[in-house]
Amino acid sequence: MKNFKKIICAFVSFALFMCLVSCASDKITSTSQSTEQITTIAPKDTSIVPKDTSELIVFLHAGGSVGDITHLNAQETFAYYYKLGYRYFEYDLRLSSEGRLIASHAGEHLGEVDLDNITYEEFKDLRLENGYTPANEEWIMETLMAYPDVRIIVDAKMDSTEGDAAVLKRLEDLEAIYGYDISENIIPEIFSVEMWDIVKETTTFDKYLFSHYKVYYTVSMILEYFSDSRIWGVSIPIYADSDFRSQIYRLKETKLLFVFTPLTAEDVLDAATMGADGVYLDSIDLIHNV
Repeated sequence: MKNFKKIICAFVSFALFMCLVSCASDKITSTSQSTEQITTIAPKDTSIVPKDTSELIVFLHAGGSVGDITHLNAQETFAYYYKLGYRYFEYDLRLSSEGRLIASHAGEHLGEVDLDNITYEEFKDLRLENGYTPANEEWIMETLMAYPDVRIIVDAKMDSTEGDAAVLKRLEDLEAIYGYDISENIIPEIFSVEMWDIVKETTTFDKYLFSHYKVYYTVSMILEYFSDSRIWGVSIPIYADSDFRSQIYRLKETKLLFVFTPLTAEDVLDAATMGADGVYLDSIDLIHNV
């Protein structure tokens, strides 16, 4: 009888021990699952803070439009938009046959003209439709000296990387010619790694923009190739695909984001929603109509 009681006690003790082990195991498993769930549901914050459209920096594309006429690069539009409070103007610059700066997107509004072989003086005599005057290097320098708070974004329109870089080098040379420092006033656009390799050695502007339209790069490539602190921001097209947009938060960690060129008020709202800091606009009516 005594032996039987000992056996019963031993069995009960063993059962209690196994129960404790099982409970401890379940607790460990539960804790492990809980930790895994926390890791899974708490990824890196990829949220973008939308901007109010009134906060957007506006780049007047090609110097700003007149009514429905875009891509003018005209001298006269500057005074109009400056009086309205705008300070950022984008111009399309190329080189005349003797290497001086002339402004034209692709010859629009200039009639039949061979921009690849035109001289500087011939270009100065041209008039845009409605009699407007196309911008040139003398006007740019005189404007910057008279309005030092203005910033000009330069979109070089040559047919090669070397040609685009030469446009920016000409601007740098004008500093010495005029004896006036424009390093803060000019913000050149960079289109490729190859162009940046040339420009960063031949020019010394304070800020540059990587403009994402001549060569396609992923966000990871942009962050790797254009990490230099002088690359002030990144400009992307309004039609950027969803894969690129999903990584925009990474660009926003170190660079300003600009969007070109919204054509409707809805496009402007889209740019603001993706967290853009600024937009290139042909017409300021798009901002007012949002």
